[in-house]
Amino acid sequence: MNNAKTLSAATLVMILAAALSGCAAFGKCSPENCATDAKITADVGDMLGAHSEFGPPGTIQIQTINGVVYLNGLVNSDMERQTAETLVLKVQNVKDVVNSLSSRTNAR
Repeated sequence: MNNAKTLSAATLVMILAAALSGCAAFGKCSPENCATDAKITADVGDMLGAHSEFGPPGTIQIQTINGVVYLNGLVNSDMERQTAETLVLKVQNVKDVVNSLSSRTNAR
């Protein structure tokens, strides 16, 4: 029973991640911002990837729409959650951050 719930939850997370990651490619960004948004997403991914405390690349899902960076995923603590947001705000052309990261310490 627990395995079925875990599998269902994991499947739902994967579906949501796939849906959210496709938003920028389907007209959510304005035409003049799409290239910039792609660069911001890449730069944020590089920055977060350089910090091993956030786990392996891909642990934090990143999406950018019109200069606003959306962060989703799981981090180890509230401090890491805040640190990720602070780092992202330093990336060139980032206008704002919507931080939807969850802390493992609060998820229990």
